[in-house]
Amino acid sequence: MAVSGGKDSCSLLHALTRVMRLKNLHLEVCHVDHGLRPGSDDDARFVESECVALGVGCHVRKLGPRPPGENMEAWARRERYAVFRKVMRENDLHHLLTAHTANDVTETLLMRLIANKELNTIEEYDEERGCLRPLLDITRSQIEAYVREHGLRSVEDPTNEDTSLVRNRIRGKLIPVLESEFDPSIVWSLSERAQAIAEDCEALQYLAERSSAALGEVAFGNAEWLKGCREILAPLPLGVRWRVAQVLFTPLLGFTIGQGRAKAILGLLCGDVERVDLDSSRSLSVQGGALHLLT
Repeated sequence: MAVSGGKDSCSLLHALTRVMRLKNLHLEVCHVDHGLRPGSDDDARFVESECVALGVGCHVRKLGPRPPGENMEAWARRERYAVFRKVMRENDLHHLLTAHTANDVTETLLMRLIANKELNTIEEYDEERGCLRPLLDITRSQIEAYVREHGLRSVEDPTNEDTSLVRNRIRGKLIPVLESEFDPSIVWSLSERAQAIAEDCEALQYLAERSSAALGEVAFGNAEWLKGCREILAPLPLGVRWRVAQVLFTPLLGFTIGQGRAKAILGLLCGDVERVDLDSSRSLSVQGGALHLLT
């Protein structure tokens, strides 16, 4: 499991060590030192000492320097999960456990709403990463109660107080206002709503993939394909139609297209426009009744 040394991960580690022998589980810890601040070495040593006391194997890995100009949070997340995959592969470990809580789900929902992004959420099981998140129904206040009850030690990352980071502003400023002015249980409410949205999105994605598969073996982009595509899209609601475009064109383009670009391509497929620019060097165009990728 991933352990930062904070209250959330130390609570999960403590709880797991109490059941792993009863359930015949094999547990090992991985701590990633991002090297972004003074004192990060102390956090690594703390996690190692806790693992020794609990009789759990521990893998500490320190990241190299961050590339200039790269977003710190995105870089740290990408490199952290790369380390987890490597440790799992080298030690024949099958699942990664993280201590994300209902608060993390709520913060992510609010971040994506504020940034006008698609409402993806933190999933209980991430199949691609082999990641389990067993605390998504637990709030941070419950974690703090568990820490007090069991007298657990932890370390606090001082960057959690850095309000230049959007997540920290939401955590330290927005959520307390929502709790005090609107609903003391707002974390529960928004966490449940985020998971309900995720379930709805999963259902829409399933319908989009089934609709896309109905095109069968017809050569992609030719006149017959385009005609069949329009027939399949016509009766579908918009929320499924743009997802069909996303399913069809992600393999062609080599990256997952978002809602905005998918809707633009949808306009092309339905005959509303004749050309869509994908980036500075590529575009899609309908010519002679067929679809063409232009470079």
